[in-house]
Amino acid sequence: MKLSSRLPVSTLFFKHWGPDDAEVGVVVVKAEFRRYPDGRLRAELAPEIAFEETFVGDPAWSPLLADQDIAPGKLATDLTIRATARAPDGGPATDWPVTVSIPDRLHYGFQVRGPSVWTHRRITGWRREAPELVSEVPITYALAFGGRAPGPEGQDAVHEFNPAGIGLVTRERLAARADISVPQIGALGEFMVDDPLAEMGVHGFGPIAKAWLPRRSDAGTFDEDWQRSRHPRMPRDYSLRFWNAAPGPLRIAPYLRGDEEISVTGIAHGPDPVRLRLPDVACALDLTGPETARVAMCLDTVALDLNDENPQAHTATLTWRATIAAPHRFTAAEVVPAAPQPET
Repeated sequence: MKLSSRLPVSTLFFKHWGPDDAEVGVVVVKAEFRRYPDGRLRAELAPEIAFEETFVGDPAWSPLLADQDIAPGKLATDLTIRATARAPDGGPATDWPVTVSIPDRLHYGFQVRGPSVWTHRRITGWRREAPELVSEVPITYALAFGGRAPGPEGQDAVHEFNPAGIGLVTRERLAARADISVPQIGALGEFMVDDPLAEMGVHGFGPIAKAWLPRRSDAGTFDEDWQRSRHPRMPRDYSLRFWNAAPGPLRIAPYLRGDEEISVTGIAHGPDPVRLRLPDVACALDLTGPETARVAMCLDTVALDLNDENPQAHTATLTWRATIAAPHRFTAAEVVPAAPQPET
C-alpha cells in the first residue's frame, strides 16, 4: 500500500495477523513535537521509525530506552517519560517524591533517595544507612529494585521484573556480610521496612523490555505445538497487551486523544511541576483503491523527553496506529488531520 501525507510525520505500512488469524494492514504514524518559547508544542522534522529496541547497554542486563514502533496494536496509550529527579528546594536533599498526573486520567508516583547501603554490624546485625544528600537522581530502572544476587548452588538469582536493578538480596548475599546497595527509587513505605530480605516494587517512568515480566507473560506459550501449528503467527494464548511497553500505571485506557495536560513533580529545582500540554492533534487515514474509506487512528504511544533542565529542550513524540481489515481492498492511504475522537 502506498502511503502519503502532507504532515511532518513518518509513516509505515506493514501486514500482520489479526486475532482471528486473518491478514490485516497496520499503519504507523509518528511525529515529534518541540516546545517553543510560548510553551506550545510544534512538529518540525519527522522522527525516524524505530525498527528495533534501543537499550542503555547489554540488552540482557540494562534498561530499555525506547521500544520498536513495529507493533500491530496496543490496548491502551503507553506513556513513558525520560527524566531526572531534581531536589525541589534547589539544594541537596536525602529524598523527595516524584509524581506524574493527568487530570481525571492518571496519578502515579514514587520516592527517590540518595545512595545508601545495608551494612552488617556484629552485634546489631543488618542496618540500612541513611541516604546521602543529592541534588539529582536519574529516573532509571538501574536504580530501582531488582538486579542479580548469588543464589543456591552457585547459581545467580535474577529479578525477572527488573534484571537491571539493584538491591536484590538473597541469604547467600547476606552470608557474605558485604555492604549491599539500597535502591534509590521505590515506594516510600517500602523504604521504611527494616529487613534486607524484604522485596520492593519496581518503579519508574521508562518502557519495559519484552523479555521482562510482566510483559513477557503476555507473549503466550512458544512450545512445540506453537512451532508445529502456529509459527510464524503468535501463540493462541498471546495477548495484545504484549505490545504495551509502558509500566502498568502508565498504560492509559481509553486512549489519550491529544490536548491533555501532563504534570510531573520532583524533576525541577523549584516548587512548581513541569507541565506539558499535548498537541490538540488527531490523525486519520483516507483509503483509496477498489474501495474507499476513512479510518480513525489511535494515539497509542506518548514518549516525553523532559530530561533537560531547560524546558525549551523538552520534546513529545506521539505515535498513532490504525488496523485495516482486508487491506487488499485499498491501494493507497493518505494520513490527514482529523477531529479528536470523543471520549467514551
